[in-house]
Amino acid sequence: MADGHIAVDLEENSDEDYQSGAESQTTSLSSTIFQYEYENGRRYHAYKAGTYAIPNDETEQERLDVMHHIYNMLLGGRLHVAPLEKPQRILDIGTGTGIWAIEMADQYPQAEVIGTDLSPIQPSWVPPNVQFQIDDCELDWTYEKNSFDFIHIRGLQLSCKNWPRLLKQAYDHLKPGGWVEVVEWAEGRGVTDDGTDKGTAIYKYYDRLNEAGEKIGRPFRLPTPLKEMIPAAGFVNYREEIPKLPFSPWPADKKLKLIGRWYISSMESGFEAYGLALFTRVLKMDQEEGRELCAAAWKDVQGRKVHMYANTYFACGQKPLE
Repeated sequence: MADGHIAVDLEENSDEDYQSGAESQTTSLSSTIFQYEYENGRRYHAYKAGTYAIPNDETEQERLDVMHHIYNMLLGGRLHVAPLEKPQRILDIGTGTGIWAIEMADQYPQAEVIGTDLSPIQPSWVPPNVQFQIDDCELDWTYEKNSFDFIHIRGLQLSCKNWPRLLKQAYDHLKPGGWVEVVEWAEGRGVTDDGTDKGTAIYKYYDRLNEAGEKIGRPFRLPTPLKEMIPAAGFVNYREEIPKLPFSPWPADKKLKLIGRWYISSMESGFEAYGLALFTRVLKMDQEEGRELCAAAWKDVQGRKVHMYANTYFACGQKPLE
């Protein structure tokens, strides 16, 4: 699907433009974990402060849950593309609100599901086979090696410095025959087939976002294609699905139009969530300038003239049986 162009809905009034209504050591949940940091009116994690430039407040949690729903729509209701068979132990790296881990625990009640994150924002009431831990996946993992059937990694762009090392640790901790799955935007920006983003604020937004990510060594654009990086870590049987995620309801296709409506609902806060801290901390913009660029990018996608989408990579590989 990534190779084909999306047909544009040419009926100007067929859909209203959206307008806003609104040490890897498992660390115990001590009081210091909840002493969040505040910046530019947003709340950020305290443990390993500054590692992840995206906030963890309620607004961001709502956006993360909407994105989870969008990923499910992109996969037709599936939670993964790896061909799992009765997994017994599952690890979710960067679990966020924990919604994926919870749904996996419901789908595979025989499995133990562990979700890790820098922020303790996961719910307390969860299925009995789920547990959440505060952890930094970039440090040495303390889990027993060869112990997981499935390791899921989603949304670590702008937070991971060393992707080959992360994948090597995943390889070491998977059982022979186990699977790793990575879900990311490999290009590190939204793209268009017709150049309608040229000269727009959203084009500038992604340029500056990638500039900031490169400066801190945590790029938004993956350093190597996943189809090369995952096999390089030792995995075999590589497979990928690359559905397109439209930024607004501009496509003619009804399913893509619906996904575009869902996505644009999340991006009023999304542009600021990804960009504001990096613009002010790294690029030394003042808060007003950073907010103006985020707002301008958001304005670009509210209409249907910028035909932008993201190639969303669901890529997986299997640890050899021998």
